[in-house]
Amino acid sequence: MSFKLERERTRTSPYVLIDEEKRYMRFEGESYFEDIVGFFKEINEWLQKFITSDFTELTFDCALEYFNSSTTKQIYNILRLMDVNAPGKNIVVNWIVAGEEDEMLIECGEDYREDIENLTFNIIIKE
Repeated sequence: MSFKLERERTRTSPYVLIDEEKRYMRFEGESYFEDIVGFFKEINEWLQKFITSDFTELTFDCALEYFNSSTTKQIYNILRLMDVNAPGKNIVVNWIVAGEEDEMLIECGEDYREDIENLTFNIIIKE
């Protein structure tokens, strides 16, 4: 049975969708709440198992509009885990930004992309 997780967006936490069958993960919204480690625990546990399995592809769309430093660390850890396990696999990260005026988010995506070696990392600026 494939893992599926869907969490609705709140004022301080993002919408999360993980659909293992479709090889798809999405974060959307804002992330600045207190128990960030607890929020990402189930996501990280699934990713640890999935990323070391015999999968061939995964797409991660990250469309966060705002996030705090604790979320920054969680996203970085997710990307590093994907990157280390990516050789021979097609892992695509789409860093989705609402517009060119979101310079901080664009720069953050560029910083992540610089640390990534084995993923396809796209910065998508919506108009």
